[in-house]
Amino acid sequence: MMMMMMSPASAVKMMMAAGLLALPRLLLGLLLLITTTATMTAFMMLDGGQVVVVSAHQIARKVPPLACFGDAPVARMQIDVVRSDFSSLAATSSGSTLFALNNGEKAAFQFTISSENGKIEKIAEWNLTNIVADPEGIAYLGVNKAGHEFAITDENPSKVHMVTLQHGGGEITSSSVMTTAIDPPAMANLGFEGVANVPGEGLFVVQEQKPAALWFVAASRGVVTTPQKLVDTASTLGIDALSDITAAGGDAAEPAEVFVLSKAPKQITRLDISDRNNVKIIEQYAGAICGMKQPEAIAFTTASEDGKKVRMLVGGEPTELLIFEADVDCDKKLNSTEGAVFSCPDLAATVGCDMTIEEGGCPQRRCDKALSNSEKVCTDDSPDTQCSLEECKQKCTNHAAFKCSTYAYDEAEKECYVFESCVGETDEPDYTLYVMRKGCDMTIEEGGCPQRRCDKALSNSEKVCTDDSPDTQCSLEECKQKCTNHAAFKCSTYAYDEAEKECYVFESCVGETDEPDYTLYVMRKGCDMTIEEGGCPQRRCDKALSNSEKVCTDDSSDTQCSLEECKQKCTNHAAFKCSTYAYDEAEKECYVFESCVGETDEPDYTLYVMTNRECKKDMSEGGCPQRMCSLEINDSKLVCDGDAARVNGDAATPCTLDECKQKCDNDKTCTHFMHDADDNDCYLMSGCKGEGFSDDFTVYVKSTANNW
Repeated sequence: MMMMMMSPASAVKMMMAAGLLALPRLLLGLLLLITTTATMTAFMMLDGGQVVVVSAHQIARKVPPLACFGDAPVARMQIDVVRSDFSSLAATSSGSTLFALNNGEKAAFQFTISSENGKIEKIAEWNLTNIVADPEGIAYLGVNKAGHEFAITDENPSKVHMVTLQHGGGEITSSSVMTTAIDPPAMANLGFEGVANVPGEGLFVVQEQKPAALWFVAASRGVVTTPQKLVDTASTLGIDALSDITAAGGDAAEPAEVFVLSKAPKQITRLDISDRNNVKIIEQYAGAICGMKQPEAIAFTTASEDGKKVRMLVGGEPTELLIFEADVDCDKKLNSTEGAVFSCPDLAATVGCDMTIEEGGCPQRRCDKALSNSEKVCTDDSPDTQCSLEECKQKCTNHAAFKCSTYAYDEAEKECYVFESCVGETDEPDYTLYVMRKGCDMTIEEGGCPQRRCDKALSNSEKVCTDDSPDTQCSLEECKQKCTNHAAFKCSTYAYDEAEKECYVFESCVGETDEPDYTLYVMRKGCDMTIEEGGCPQRRCDKALSNSEKVCTDDSSDTQCSLEECKQKCTNHAAFKCSTYAYDEAEKECYVFESCVGETDEPDYTLYVMTNRECKKDMSEGGCPQRMCSLEINDSKLVCDGDAARVNGDAATPCTLDECKQKCDNDKTCTHFMHDADDNDCYLMSGCKGEGFSDDFTVYVKSTANNW
């Protein structure tokens, strides 16, 4: 089969070469009419003597400057027919019919989206298990007698297959391999992620990471070709973690161009590929892409019968789809996106999971692979490459490429990722996330965290006291004061060297690590108060650092909301899983946050968490002050009573914190204990659900060293 774009003269020459001029005049005339009409420039597919023509009205799309798509989608939806692991998208018509991949289940889907009501209807489904191990990218090639023809990438080994998805769905048992595997081989899950068919050029393929790269394939039917690496996009263009690529379709653009979707940074980048030896950025677009959990798929379609509107579709895991629209003749300039539409705000490492392996970790969580320095050290390729949870932890401990702080484990597949620091922590149903040790959350009053310091290279920091002379040294209290008064940034954490009287201040603490000479202190604990507990007045997460959205405004009474409605908007937020929200009672405005980075003073707002965590700090870590497990929900025993009340018919006596701890250690059912330092009361708890505020008690988790 040949696939190309042609002028009328070229069409006649091709028909002569193919012997089609021997066809009856009426049929030939119809073919020429279809092929040469100005508004119906066509791709011709020659397959075993059969001619199939696909009109340019269906697949040709002029993409205006990306600024024309605005800063927000016209629609957000969940493509439930794909089920999960939405990894790529291809369009074959004006937008009514789409094809998508689910790489986890190794399946392809055909579906429609109604332009009237947005209803999604599945047309067909194909099982790709027999032909590809990890289908990640899909690009439309044409049609033949049996069905639609696509290029589909297999991530590992990194190859491209030509696949016919037969009409009606079913199991695919054969394909034509179009390329050899790349050399050197891609690392696990970091190979070919997307593919685009550029008429008149060939196939362009993106490799995800290490290195992120753009490849070219001079595809030809029946010939296995070697991919040509065009550019290392991370080092040359500044875009890493590539997730998909698409072309506008139809008539080749001038210059020839492709659109690359990436996760680090999260954006769409328009590339000039007219000179394959000098690939250049034309423009970029971030906008609502920044709020996506994991952008994975991109395609363009026409949005109107007259072709005057174009639609940009961006998909993400597990089943997210954002739809943008723009006028084809929009008069904005190329490379005119600005602010958050040009690039996403920088995300620091977030204070998310703080649970070790002994505490059970954080289920259904994983750091963002694209944003975090990471490596997949165990895979499900074979029993030899899998590992146990303990082996996963050991690989984190012994990792040579970087100091591992966090690891994620998939129990079912026995796969393991290790991370230098955890950036962009997100939902991941298959994984549990573990920290090697807890981050410091101790103030100066609590003694801080000895032999710890934030990473100076990863954290925004300044050394404000040095041992150069007595004049440049400072005391611990002076170190804290310098954090309080720091002008260059709002200081959240400081580290002090008692011997040298040196002091570092940090905007946020990224890459916390061992440092024998220093003690680390936080200025104050982060908000952990729910709406039932009154929240944290005059506080809000940093909008620039946190993934956030303003969901209620004071523009009109219709756009305002109550505190309860604000909480509900957090609960129902579709763009990301909301953990925290801030409410302005006077203006009735509301912000929702995926995670709370850079918590700061904000006089008009009160900050609320959706749920507070069960206390996980034992006595050596200071426990959780001013907290109390629910006595109604959990089994509890009052074993010490400072008021000398009767407990279970026996006279009770006060007890110290050490004595309270010992009673928990000696009780097989005890998981937490609560102690009131003023009255010397002690409760032993079996579980700590419904944890809330208390003026009197501190909650402690039972030390794992004493667990039965």
